[in-house]
Amino acid sequence: MRIAARNLVQPLFTAAALAATLLLVACGGGGGDTVAGSGGAGAGSNAPAASAFAPSATLANMCTLDGQQKFVRSFLDETYLWYDEIVEVKASDFSTVPAYFNALLVRTPDSTGQPRDRFSAVLTSAGADALKSAPQDVLAAVAGVPSNLLAATSKSVPVTRVVTSNAGRKVGYILFNDFNDGAQDALITSFETLRANGVVDLVLDLRYNAGGFLYVAQTAASLVTGPQSEGKTFEQLRFNNKRQAETAAANYVFSSRVQTPETAFPRGSALPQLNLPRLYVLSSSQTCSASESIINSLRGIDVEVVLVGGTTCGKPYGFTRKDNCGLAFFALEFQGYNAKNFGDFSGGFKATCPVADNFTTALGSNDEPLLAAALHHSDTGSCPAPAASRSALQQSLPGSSAREFAPLAPQSPLRGRLLRADPP
Repeated sequence: MRIAARNLVQPLFTAAALAATLLLVACGGGGGDTVAGSGGAGAGSNAPAASAFAPSATLANMCTLDGQQKFVRSFLDETYLWYDEIVEVKASDFSTVPAYFNALLVRTPDSTGQPRDRFSAVLTSAGADALKSAPQDVLAAVAGVPSNLLAATSKSVPVTRVVTSNAGRKVGYILFNDFNDGAQDALITSFETLRANGVVDLVLDLRYNAGGFLYVAQTAASLVTGPQSEGKTFEQLRFNNKRQAETAAANYVFSSRVQTPETAFPRGSALPQLNLPRLYVLSSSQTCSASESIINSLRGIDVEVVLVGGTTCGKPYGFTRKDNCGLAFFALEFQGYNAKNFGDFSGGFKATCPVADNFTTALGSNDEPLLAAALHHSDTGSCPAPAASRSALQQSLPGSSAREFAPLAPQSPLRGRLLRADPP
């Protein structure tokens, strides 16, 4: 998520039928000014001590307060990335399960000064399901973003264009808003169009992309590069030291073929790779997690990634969803590392070319500030001169029309670096 380091305890829906689907505990996001972070028990610690808790599977579906608290404590002891740094609290001091869950999370500062775990969350199961298709104006109200500044879109890839730079270079532009189910098929179709048009550079607009399924990020990065990356590490996931077998098995690799199919392209379908030595990413503090995996993984195999815009959110972690007694738990479980063994970017990735957005110019147009800066760099190899410094909201004129194709941010805790629970 991209909510600045605070907990939300407020309804996400105004309709009475959805009044119970509350965001019970959510996480803060945001990026700092450095690239830094810290690992946990999943980053190579010694062998774990024997657990003091009964297996969570034996405690599931015991839906008294005491039963649910026992489940939560066992579940975190088994799966949480920093399970060995949890500070014990008395369960009887907490009258709700979310409050108890939240109290167990590791909040010690990381090297950027932010709470290390500002991402884990618990929602009602119904709320977690509903957030997948929540009205964008409602999410905007939660975020505090003026609804007239951005327009809602449910499309993962709403814009694909071939633009021409001032020097006559043919450059592909893709607005990529999320890593939802279906996004992979849309990306492949977009890359087919760009490859057919012979683009020599690519601008991937991730400024609004809070993340999602990791397999989509894996495919996106593979589409940028070419055959020389085949079989190289895209991302190695490291779980806590109780899950060493999962860590050993969780090595995602670059591939020229579809590895996790959706609908349109079966497993093994050839990807329309662009075989580019460089990628431009339009970024902001909303560029998070799976989006950052694309940046980190390509840099891991020496593809140049030029960031234009702002510092990314800084989330090298991920989770899977776990439901019990009507609650959906999203506890950080793993940290991702690239082929160069780098995965500590909790301060976010700094922009190569810092550029302020204006929230008014059409996305994908040559004079949109971030895209214009990327095209300038494509032609000259250098960043444009910085414009006058103003905040993004200050740059938006009162009463400005909605920005077409831009989703409202921030996204829900379901965004991030997600593993599919039911891979095909």
